Amino acid sequence: MRVVVATSDGIRVHIGHFGDAKYYFIYDVGKDPRFPKLEIVENPFRGEEEEHGHGNRAKREGLLRLFRGPDAVVATFFGPGGEEFFRSRGVLPVKVRPWAIIEEGLSRAIDALRPSGYPRE
Repeated sequence: MRVVVATSDGIRVHIGHFGDAKYYFIYDVGKDPRFPKLEIVENPFRGEEEEHGHGNRAKREGLLRLFRGPDAVVATFFGPGGEEFFRSRGVLPVKVRPWAIIEEGLSRAIDALRPSGYPRE
């Protein structure tokens, strides 16, 4: 499963809109969730809100392409229509409390995707 966590400091989940994060940590979690593979990507769309406003569909589509098929995305907040956008594409939006560390967000997403235990066949 692939989980994307929005962050701006590499320690905590980004506080603010998902699309405003400086980085995205992409985790590919296998059968053992303790050892996910990690890729860090910089947000190439950061700052576009100033020009186009929040809720930009093209930006969201671009992020999905960048993430290459996520199962879940983690943030403290999603912009207008953000949760609906991700759900309509089969991606689970997971909200965490402000100041949550990245590992907490990753764990919450894994639990949400695998409610009957890990791994699920």
